[in-house]
Amino acid sequence: MKKISFYKGNLKLMSLLFLSFGLIDCSNNVEQVSRDATIDSNKDIEVTHPAWYEEPSEEQLKAAKMDNVSNIIVSNGPHGEEAVSASEIVIMDEQAEKIRESNITAAIAMGFLGDDWSEQQLAGIKSEFTNLGIEIISETNANFDDTKQISDLETIGVRNPDILVSIPLDGQTTAGAYKALAEAGTKIVFMDQPAAGMEPGKDYVSVVSADSFGLGMNIADELANALGGEGEVAALYYAPDFYVTNQRYQGFVARLEANYPNIKLVTVQGFQDPNKSQEVAAAILTRYPNLEGMYASWDIPAMGALAAARVAGKSPQEFKVVNENLGNEVAYAMAKNEFVAGIGSQRPFDQGVAEARLAALAMIGVETPPYVAVPSLAVNRSNLAESYEEIYHQEVSGEIQEALNSN
Repeated sequence: MKKISFYKGNLKLMSLLFLSFGLIDCSNNVEQVSRDATIDSNKDIEVTHPAWYEEPSEEQLKAAKMDNVSNIIVSNGPHGEEAVSASEIVIMDEQAEKIRESNITAAIAMGFLGDDWSEQQLAGIKSEFTNLGIEIISETNANFDDTKQISDLETIGVRNPDILVSIPLDGQTTAGAYKALAEAGTKIVFMDQPAAGMEPGKDYVSVVSADSFGLGMNIADELANALGGEGEVAALYYAPDFYVTNQRYQGFVARLEANYPNIKLVTVQGFQDPNKSQEVAAAILTRYPNLEGMYASWDIPAMGALAAARVAGKSPQEFKVVNENLGNEVAYAMAKNEFVAGIGSQRPFDQGVAEARLAALAMIGVETPPYVAVPSLAVNRSNLAESYEEIYHQEVSGEIQEALNSN
């Protein structure tokens, strides 16, 4: 596994709930940050990136110019840590035997459930705990409520588990509850980001996430391929300042600028509430009716962009949507040739397996890396079925396969 490290971003003390899927209803206001500009093919079109955007570093630009971005890791951790690939987190037979003999107990504190990403994370964690003979004594779902998550963590603390795997809904408000568990001796592995003020090796074992900058690069490649390397496009990004979605957007922009000079990013606009992303996409298409493609930060806003394109009278042949995360809805749309042309996908099941392994290894005194990443996977219609199986560890659903066969 080849690895490139470069991103030195600061820890964002907020919820991965928003980062990955953002289902909480936030402000109804739409944050639009594009400059007023009239499209003129004879002039360079400038856009104003969000306030948190950072110009690519020399190493970032070098990575963005690579010919092949498959099976590499280009992101660093929330404290600037170099990433270790999840494939390198392996438990040897003698270690597994020691783990099974240790009568280890575990708790899983999810911030939300009911979507493809969270369900696959949970499935990966539980599968590996079962393989290692680790007893799950508590499993909670905060249902998007950080106050409930704090209560969940306090209840878990009463049971005194050896291990906790969790995703903080709000890194600031939940920090005290996580710290209390750590001080009581529970080994904590975080999904995607740690709680505020907690240090790896001292307060928690590790953070495991997808390679977000790499996801953005793959998304740019898929859009370029769908457009034949030229055209006018827009970016529909998540407006709040969050570590994971920031990197994803930065990777997309850097890749376009480095490799695709004939693709013009004519406007970038942010959304606060992903469930209202269709409104933002519709406003973009009204202002720029000749757009040929749109980046969407993940699958939910991608479906909003798809709906807006349909209402605007766009055909799937003349307008392409690309996004992060191979959710079942966007997979089905891709199979039907309905607007979704490419995806840079996470591997949430594999992420869950790595989280469980790190926690187990820490319990038997094995030194573990502070940041572990899972490489992104570029998905398009030609590799959809095999990619689905690689991500979900099961065959593509009958509905999606039927659409692939009939279109």
